[in-house]
Amino acid sequence: MTNFLQNLINGLVAGSYYAVLGMGLTIIWGVLKIINVAHGDFYMLGAYMLYTFLTMVGVPVIPAVIIAVLVAAVLAMILERAILTPALTRDSMGNSPFVITLGMSILLQNFVQLIYGERYKSVPYFNDAIIKFLGVTLAAQRIIVVIVAFLAMFAAMLFIRKTRFGWAISATSQNTFAATLMGIDTKKIYMYTFGLAAGMTALSGGLLAPIYGINPWMGASIQLKSFVVCVIGGFGNIGGSIVAGLLLGLIESFAVQYIGTDWQNVLAYSLLILMFWFKPNGLFEKKGH
Repeated sequence: MTNFLQNLINGLVAGSYYAVLGMGLTIIWGVLKIINVAHGDFYMLGAYMLYTFLTMVGVPVIPAVIIAVLVAAVLAMILERAILTPALTRDSMGNSPFVITLGMSILLQNFVQLIYGERYKSVPYFNDAIIKFLGVTLAAQRIIVVIVAFLAMFAAMLFIRKTRFGWAISATSQNTFAATLMGIDTKKIYMYTFGLAAGMTALSGGLLAPIYGINPWMGASIQLKSFVVCVIGGFGNIGGSIVAGLLLGLIESFAVQYIGTDWQNVLAYSLLILMFWFKPNGLFEKKGH
């Protein structure tokens, strides 16, 4: 029973940030209709920004996290407007967005490597307490990850569904041409959506930096997990991505108990292949799509 509870909690911890990451990638797909290959690198950037402001500058934890998220979001919006917008406004985009976001990924990785070097960096735990409950041991940092992840997802859902700007995002995702006719500046929506997704991803990177450490290539595996979550949940389905993220975290947690951590990424790839094979539109495919 103790092992079951431990795996359940570990799965929820991993699944909560998988859900945040997948939600960000899903929002980008829903609005911009592209796969952002640099998505995982904004996770990496968020971790490095937290390291910079928390460890190097000495800013308190909460302001450091907020600044890290804002820096990543603003940089994403600048890159979107400067590089992606020209491709998105063409009549025929072809593979341009994929190549452009791949270039963003390489740019961000090399920029960070140039500034911070190749060696791993560490960030202190926000709270180093150890909590024991019903025989389960859990670090307070992981509880913080879960709480903040769910708050972030709730806030993003509330923002999209209850604000005028959120309605503009939804309208643009459903029909860009009609949204333009209604007076919505779709170029700005593209930019702000890209920034929102990058900010959510950077938040995950900052929260998990104390647990996993930091390096310039840490976004690669995250990119894979985000993509798997989107495929399982259905591209463009925000609610589906949340459920899919939690599901992937739980599957990994229980599977690793029996087959070992070395197979964790293999499991993710296998799920991806199976989904493309049997359910290419996702478990939570929207009707009419």
